[in-house]
Amino acid sequence: MKLLHAKIVGWTATFRMPLLYSGTGLTAPVPPYSTILGFIGNLAAREIKPHETRIGYIFKSSGLAIDMETTQRLKMSSNKLSPQEKGIVKRQFHLNPALDIYLDNLDFQEYFENPRNVPSLGRSQDLVWIEVIKNSDGLRRYTEIIEAESVGEAKIGGTLLPFPQNDIGGQILNLPEYFYNDERGHTRCTGKTSKFVAVKYENASNISRSNLFKINDSKAVYMHSIL
Repeated sequence: MKLLHAKIVGWTATFRMPLLYSGTGLTAPVPPYSTILGFIGNLAAREIKPHETRIGYIFKSSGLAIDMETTQRLKMSSNKLSPQEKGIVKRQFHLNPALDIYLDNLDFQEYFENPRNVPSLGRSQDLVWIEVIKNSDGLRRYTEIIEAESVGEAKIGGTLLPFPQNDIGGQILNLPEYFYNDERGHTRCTGKTSKFVAVKYENASNISRSNLFKINDSKAVYMHSIL
């Protein structure tokens, strides 16, 4: 199976936990699949539909920290949103994030090689960049096409796995897999939601399940189908 591979790195990343709207805003251990779709959509300058690609990834960071952030509440008035009171909240974020993305839609290569917008992972200030993977003949390439072998068992970490999953520990999260954002003038709507096990990179374990693919002698990835 051929997969498109790109490596994303940065200084910070934030994956807001759902249903937490007061107190300290916590970040998920790994990015949700909806975040990956949104990230690609930002590069493409269009909404990426959930059926367009399968997604696999490996995420790691050097740790977590707390930031102070100003907020501004909005109020609906005369069918318009207007700013109201300001406040200050605490936000948790990842330090030095590194994200390896694997997609089975090879046509997405152009979005990583020539992004239409500035990439970020979470908040607008969580700026990241796409690392050069190949640098030959004076040409910089930010992606590569690799051969991945389907396997029944592999060591997996730094990703989301469908819940339940035997032989591995992690935080159980109920997350949206994608959002609808195609009606102008309206906020986005949640699509399919599912339960996942968030497995940290450092807690990688051998598991058995379908949709596992061996990348090389030391890496394997779970390829998730959004629909």
